[in-house]
Amino acid sequence: MLATSHSAGLPESMTRQFSPDLFEMMDRPGADRRVLMDDLKNLRTINRWCGGLAALRNAVIPLSEAKNGRTPLTFLDLATGSGDQPVSLVRSFRRSGKKVHITAVDRNPVMLDAAREYATGYDEIEFAQEDILHLPYEDARFDIVTCSLAIHHLSREDAVRIMREMDRLSCIGFVINDLSRSHVGAASAWIYSRATTHNPMTRFDSVLSIRRAFKRKELLEIAKEAGTTPIRVYRAPFFRLVAVRQK
Repeated sequence: MLATSHSAGLPESMTRQFSPDLFEMMDRPGADRRVLMDDLKNLRTINRWCGGLAALRNAVIPLSEAKNGRTPLTFLDLATGSGDQPVSLVRSFRRSGKKVHITAVDRNPVMLDAAREYATGYDEIEFAQEDILHLPYEDARFDIVTCSLAIHHLSREDAVRIMREMDRLSCIGFVINDLSRSHVGAASAWIYSRATTHNPMTRFDSVLSIRRAFKRKELLEIAKEAGTTPIRVYRAPFFRLVAVRQK
């Protein structure tokens, strides 16, 4: 078992280590396609076994109960990456018999290629290349807007902007599923990535992602600044943080 930050002699809080000049490797222009595709495969494994998919499903399914009727439940999934989050949602809704349609967007064409391949056979998902900071959709276009493992890539100012946009675009509400910053989380990411892969992108980004993540108090402050309160922000297993806004 990992020692707590207190017992290890580390400070109890970690300052957010975000710099607009330091990109995660997956965000760097000209990132090696082979390395990126292998990294996305690793992230799908982490999401499956370390709580990422479950955190989103557990937040979205109660929200979806606000809509009744025969029309499909509509979603916008921001920065979809390899598409594993929308695929997981479709699987859940198929089991429950509820019809859904998910528009999944990402600005990286390589990631969209990976997502389309991974989502083969899931016709409920439509992919589009869009920058989440410049979305073209009209107000209240979707029932629910989701954003998984992306907000830590952004500055605080852009996080406010994204939360405000998610609120604008949704009828029922939105879900942010991300990481929670901590020394123990960063140490765990370092150990896990070294034990499971030689991929340099996974090793570098997994630790930096934790260091760039927001804490619960910060997400609450961002929501207040964005005008998207009331909002519920809670921790989920394996250093996850979930924010749910229901209108």
